[in-house]
Amino acid sequence: MSTTNKTVTKILQSYIESTGKKKVFFVILFGVFLALFWALEPLIFTEMIKIIEEYISSWNILVSEIINISIIWGVFALTLIIFAYVFDYFFLAKTIIKNYHDQSLYYANRIVQMSFGHYLSKQVGSIYKILDRGTENQLFFLYTLLLWVLRSVSQIIIISIILFVVDWRMAIATLALVPFAIWIGAFIYKKVAPTQKKLDQTYADGFAIIWNGLSNFSLTKILNLEKIFYNKMEWIFEDSYKKQLKINRWWSLAHGYTAWIVILSRILVIALWFYLITKWELTFSILFLFFSYIGWIYFPLSFLFEQLRQFQKYLTAVELMHDEFDNLEFEDINTWKNLKDPRWNVSFENVSFGYSDNKKILKNIDLEIKPWQKIALVWDTWAGKSTIVNLLLRFWDVNFGEILLDGIDIQDIKKSSLRSHIWVVSQDNSLFNLSIEENLKFANPKATKKDIESALKKAEAMFVYDLPKWIKTVIGERGLKLSGGEKQRISIARLFLKNPEILILDEATSALDNRTETMIQKSLDRLMKGKTSIIIAHRLSTIQHADVIYVLQNGRVVESWSYTKLMKKKGKFYRLANPDKLILG
Repeated sequence: MSTTNKTVTKILQSYIESTGKKKVFFVILFGVFLALFWALEPLIFTEMIKIIEEYISSWNILVSEIINISIIWGVFALTLIIFAYVFDYFFLAKTIIKNYHDQSLYYANRIVQMSFGHYLSKQVGSIYKILDRGTENQLFFLYTLLLWVLRSVSQIIIISIILFVVDWRMAIATLALVPFAIWIGAFIYKKVAPTQKKLDQTYADGFAIIWNGLSNFSLTKILNLEKIFYNKMEWIFEDSYKKQLKINRWWSLAHGYTAWIVILSRILVIALWFYLITKWELTFSILFLFFSYIGWIYFPLSFLFEQLRQFQKYLTAVELMHDEFDNLEFEDINTWKNLKDPRWNVSFENVSFGYSDNKKILKNIDLEIKPWQKIALVWDTWAGKSTIVNLLLRFWDVNFGEILLDGIDIQDIKKSSLRSHIWVVSQDNSLFNLSIEENLKFANPKATKKDIESALKKAEAMFVYDLPKWIKTVIGERGLKLSGGEKQRISIARLFLKNPEILILDEATSALDNRTETMIQKSLDRLMKGKTSIIIAHRLSTIQHADVIYVLQNGRVVESWSYTKLMKKKGKFYRLANPDKLILG
């Protein structure tokens, strides 16, 4: 099966799943019935022409027949309008928009559930654009297929039958060029399909560049990268422009061929009619019928060629969405277990990890975090402290060894269940471009205003109530409307609202001044009581009261003990420590 056929099959399967087989059957049946209705209209015209022919030949006007035909025509037109509305709204709009809704939710869920490693291999702007174009073009595809293509194909078949019933000779003349017209459309579609697919990918790449510039807007400004981003986008969109012109050149050629085929068909029909009328075998009304139906066959056929062009764009966008999101690696699978009443005894046993085979970040790490214990990680540059946190959160899985939680390998635990009990406050606290209240409620959706105010107070973040809209203030992309210290305090307030069983403080107070840090540290100390805590910090004041300090160097644990004992030992930690400045290093 070709890629295009697979994509069409997937679209139709998703439509049947969201609509139901019975309803889809009625959609198609009603569409064919409506096409039959449309196809009957020229027969009413023909009856009127026959009355005119009768009048010309005998000068006898049949008023009653004219009135009857006019009434039939009026009722027919009104019925057609009603049926068209019912079909378009109740059968198409409701089912196709529901499919769009279901597919958008389905793929959005797949995206947010993708593994962290899979996410890092993709460009965020490209992900968004592919999703947007894919779901939207699937909606357009279904509308075009069920509203116009179904009607056009049904009409061509129904009209062909009518024509053969009226006069088989004239029918053959009318339909003689249909195979040639179909061949032209298929040839051009095959010719431009690969270019259309490349074009859609090019557009996705262009929007990925735009997103990169916007997602790091302050860095773009600081480094004066506007011109660089513009040049990259200019090159991509220039390439897109050339590809689009190439595609349009072929389809413009198809339009010319279609117009020529329609004209040639009309000549054939008139020529045959002229031959047959000389033998008194046909009437003028029959010529009128066939001449009318030429437009009802070839113009819908021309429309189908035009839709081949649109279908190509629709299917390419949908195919790209399927390629991008159907084979994602997911965070949780059914075989993983939920946590039940954990004691929070965490141990790393002979853990080794590297992002590639030739570069190991962690080498045979052994460390233990007992329940309700507070440990600190101290490191040299590239020692692997953040990697330890990422492994505990299962952003990555270990290459060798195992991480145990209450004796259970965390690779057997559902990631969402594991993370629901852990909360991280890091040095780079990226906040969402939402209000302060919404950012805080991600930690606890049921938090009351009193809970929020208490958390802000504990985090020394009462500056919020000096803002124009208080907790309703929108803080900008990544919290750029706040200072570094303000962002940090909002993140710490979020921690108080969450009140998790395991705390990971990754340079949590690094952006705060000494006075604010001292106040918040007291609150954090109260919060850490009865919890398992992991502290990563440069400031001695932050780690001095840890139960155990692990010193990492070159991916290995080289020392571990309490602060007092490590200082007495005068080893690696002692050389890193600088008590006069209250920092490590």
